[in-house]
Amino acid sequence: MTGIFSTFNTAKTGMFAQQQAISTSSHNIANANTQGYSRQRVNFQATPAFCLNGVGMVGTGVDIQSIERIRDTYLDIQIRYETSISGQYQARQEILEQVEMIFMEPSDTGLNTTMSAMWDSWQELSKSPENSTARTIVLENSLTFTNNLNHMHQQLETLKNDSINILEKTALDANSILKQIQSLNDQIFKVTIKGQIPNDLLDQRDLLMDQLSQTMDFTVTEDEFGRVSIENKEITLLDGKNGNNISNEISIVREIKQTDTGYTITLVRGGDSIQGLTTLSIGEEDLASHSFLQEGAIVYTPKIQEGSEISFSDIKEFTVAHGELRGYQDIIKELTDYQEQLDGLARAIAYGVNMIHTNNNEEGCIAFFVGAGDTSDINQINAGNITINSAIQKDVRLIYTGKDLNGLEGDGERALAIAQLRNARLPVQDFIDEIDKATESSLYDFDEMIFEDSPGGTTFETYYKDIIAKLGISTQQANRMVENQNALTSQLMQRKYSISGVSIDEEVANLIQYQHAYQANAKVISTLATMLDTLINRMGV
Repeated sequence: MTGIFSTFNTAKTGMFAQQQAISTSSHNIANANTQGYSRQRVNFQATPAFCLNGVGMVGTGVDIQSIERIRDTYLDIQIRYETSISGQYQARQEILEQVEMIFMEPSDTGLNTTMSAMWDSWQELSKSPENSTARTIVLENSLTFTNNLNHMHQQLETLKNDSINILEKTALDANSILKQIQSLNDQIFKVTIKGQIPNDLLDQRDLLMDQLSQTMDFTVTEDEFGRVSIENKEITLLDGKNGNNISNEISIVREIKQTDTGYTITLVRGGDSIQGLTTLSIGEEDLASHSFLQEGAIVYTPKIQEGSEISFSDIKEFTVAHGELRGYQDIIKELTDYQEQLDGLARAIAYGVNMIHTNNNEEGCIAFFVGAGDTSDINQINAGNITINSAIQKDVRLIYTGKDLNGLEGDGERALAIAQLRNARLPVQDFIDEIDKATESSLYDFDEMIFEDSPGGTTFETYYKDIIAKLGISTQQANRMVENQNALTSQLMQRKYSISGVSIDEEVANLIQYQHAYQANAKVISTLATMLDTLINRMGV
C-alpha cells in the first residue's frame, strides 16, 4: 500500500543504495594503484512494485542487484597468449646475449683469429723448417687456439648449467602459482556457493594466471561455482571441477650420465632442487625409447607425498608451446648444438692435422693434437679437451715438417701440407663419419698429402663463420620478437587499463553524483518528517 511510511521506506532504500555506491567508489580509489585490480561497479535495480487499484504499478524504491568487476575476458586471453610468447623470447634473448659474449666475434682475440694465426705459423714453418723459433711459434699459436676452444666449450657448459638452474626455478615458480590458484579456488567456491560474488578474490586469481602465462601457455575453463581448471594440451595441471586437485607437477631433467650398466637421470621434481631431487637408473633401451629425455627437458610427474618415490614409467613429456619454460628449454638445446659444432670443428682439425703429421699413424710417429690423457683416439677428442701432445710441448723438434718423416734438412713440404689444410673443403661436422664410410685413399692422397675437396664441404673458417652467422640470426630474431611482443602487449594492456583500470577523475565524478542522490533521498525523508509533523501536530486534534 502507498502512504507516507511506504515513501519513507522508498527513500531509505535510495540512501542505502547510494551509500553502497559511495563505498564501492571509495574501494576503487583506494586500489587505483593495486596490481591486478579491476574497477567495480554497482548495478542498481528497482524493487518490486505493487499494484494500486485504478492507478497501476507504484514503485517502492531501489535495490543493489550486484557489484561486478569491469573486465574483458577475451582481452585477458589475448594478453596471456601474447605474454607467453614474450616470455619465451625474453628467455632466449637473455641467454643468447651471453653466448655472443662467449664467441666474441668479430674480434682480434676470437677463435677465428687464433685459428688463422695457427695456420699462418704452419705456413711460415714450411719456409724455414730448420728454424727452432718457427716451430715454437707453431706450438704457441696452436696452444692458443686449443686453449681458446677449451675455454669456449667450458663457458658454454657453465652457461648451459646455469640455464638449467633457471629452468628449475621457473618450474618451481609455476608449481607454486598453481598451488596459490588452487587455494583461491577453494575460497571462491565458499563465497560463490552462498550466492555472492568474490570480486577481489577473482582479481587475485586472474593476476596469478597472468603471471603463470609468462611461464607457459595454458587454457582455462571455469565451472558454475567459479573454480577454474588449468590445462596444457592434454595434461590437466589443476582440476578445479573434480575436487580442485593438483595431480601432476612440472619437473626438470637436470642431468643424464652414462654408467657401466646404463644411465642415471637426475630429476628435479616440481622444480624443487632440495626436496624434489631424485636419481633414477635406467637402461640404454629405456632412454632410447624416451627421446624427449635430455638435459634440460621439461617433463611432468605425478605429485606424490614427501618420502615417496617415483619410477621411470611415471615420467611423461610435457610439451610447452610458449613461455619462459619453452624459451629456456630451446636455448639449452641450442647451447648443446653449439658445443657439438665446436666439437666437430676440433675433431676435424685434429684428424686432418694428425693424418698429415703422422702419415696416417706411421709407426714411431706421434700425433700433434690429442685429447685428455694424450689420447690420439679421434672419438675421444672434443673442443673441451683438445690440446697439443705433451711430448711436443716438451720438445718442438718432434714437429714433423718434411715429407720424409726422418727430417731432411730444409724440407718443409709436410708443414706446407698442414698449412694448406685450411683451404680444404670438407664436411667438417660429419668429417669423422665420412672417414668411416669411405676408404682412406678416397679422402686423402698420401703422395700429395692433401684431402680431396668434398661436394658440399666447407673450409674450417667458413664452418666457424656459419656458426657465428647462425648465432647472430638467432639473437637478432630474439631481439626483434621481444621488441614486437613488448609493443603488442603494451597496446593490449592499454586497452585493458581503459576498461578495467581505475580512473580517479571518473570515480570522483561518480562520488559527486552518488552524494547528490544520497542528499536528495535524505531531503525526501526530511520532507516526509515535515508532513508527519503537520499531520500529527497541526490538524487541530
